[in-house]
Amino acid sequence: MEMVQGEVIGMEDPEGVIVTYHIAYTKEVLVRLPGVNMKRDAAKFIGQKAVWNDPKGKKYVGVVAGVHGTGGTLKVRFKAPLPPTALAKPINIGG
Repeated sequence: MEMVQGEVIGMEDPEGVIVTYHIAYTKEVLVRLPGVNMKRDAAKFIGQKAVWNDPKGKKYVGVVAGVHGTGGTLKVRFKAPLPPTALAKPINIGG
């Protein structure tokens, strides 16, 4: 499967979507991919590797853990918490 670029749209924990800076360090994020608008299309990415590079060059590696909702949004779990600066930034899925 080829590498696909998505966008980090929100941070998630068991309580729901976190939007405040104070609690934003978490290991799970929601990612929306272009052209993926249905749950069945998003399910094809479960288990794929996800990589986000911060502006300083640090690489954060995670895996697509599941689908969030029915609109094709992916839940990605990272090994290390992402900083709040990751919101609305490009992320690579797959490959």
